[in-house]
Amino acid sequence: MSYEVAWTRFSWLISPIYIITYRQNDPHIPDFFKEFPNYHDANALLLYGYIDHEAGLTFEVLSAARHENDTTTLFPGNDEISVKLRSESIGDEEIVLLNKLTPNAYDEKIEQIHKFYKADKGIELCRKIKELDAYRHADYPDDVAVIFYDQEKEPEYCWVRCEDCQPPRFFGTLLNEPKIIEGIHKNDKVVFNLIEVKDGFFVAVFLRWYSTPINEWLTK
Repeated sequence: MSYEVAWTRFSWLISPIYIITYRQNDPHIPDFFKEFPNYHDANALLLYGYIDHEAGLTFEVLSAARHENDTTTLFPGNDEISVKLRSESIGDEEIVLLNKLTPNAYDEKIEQIHKFYKADKGIELCRKIKELDAYRHADYPDDVAVIFYDQEKEPEYCWVRCEDCQPPRFFGTLLNEPKIIEGIHKNDKVVFNLIEVKDGFFVAVFLRWYSTPINEWLTK
């Protein structure tokens, strides 16, 4: 069985450059807007998206910008400050992907992000397994909803933070205390598997015993 390495749900990584726009006099314009040059002429922020393994999908503010009629004007950045926006805090805002923009003026700050937030090879590979995408947390892409199955208990979903993989096996840390499955606890290291239950349909499953009739339960 081969596992295709490709982005689907998280295709934003094709280009990590975004802008978030604000209406004039929008009460949600953040106070830090004034820390960036030309903010008086701006109606947007230029963002660089990346994954913080612990804090999830994050956007570093590179500069203020002006976005009108599909045209974007970029202003100088501010290397004296670092402003990070977590995706869960801006989920309701209008975010635009700038897939043809190469903002070379901000290379130094982007290099710092790559230096401090570069993930291990195992984590990077986990991020590229598209069969996991349906089970990823929208704001924490390294966290996967895994079915914990024990033939003597009702199955339950638990969150696992992926740290390495040898597909179809994945290794990670259990993020919440199971309510049904016994003998496994929050912060334990666990191993789960990607199992194909139908043609092209995969599930992420932790199996207490591998002889269990998991397919019978999944196809009910």
